[in-house]
Amino acid sequence: MRRGDKGTMALELALLTPLLVAFMMVMVGLGRVVEAQSQVDGAARDAARAASLGRTRAGADAAARSAAQQTLSGRKWCRRQPGTSVDFSQWRQGGQVTVAVSCEIDLAGLSLIDFSPTKTMRGTATAPIDTLRRIG
Repeated sequence: MRRGDKGTMALELALLTPLLVAFMMVMVGLGRVVEAQSQVDGAARDAARAASLGRTRAGADAAARSAAQQTLSGRKWCRRQPGTSVDFSQWRQGGQVTVAVSCEIDLAGLSLIDFSPTKTMRGTATAPIDTLRRIG
């Protein structure tokens, strides 16, 4: 080893460590966002299925909200109750019902790498209404 090379390994490590830590934090943040989007899409699917089984609009709306809350319950990243809206524009035998679910996720722990502290995730799902189901 030449005399001029002393300490270069420590210098390289000191310069690269913050970049590697920032890269890992970005990966964690993206993982949280992808997981949250998957869960919100699943909640929308469950809510649409529950709404399609309802016999009345009020019952279908209540079932959709309940299904979305149950699917997202226990998720600490969802800051508030999930928002649920049901589209009844094709509510008839053989029609369909569409449900949109939104949830605000908490990314405050990742603010060091310029992630916004919250992000709203939205999921939409449509379920058919059985042609033999009598609805009111």
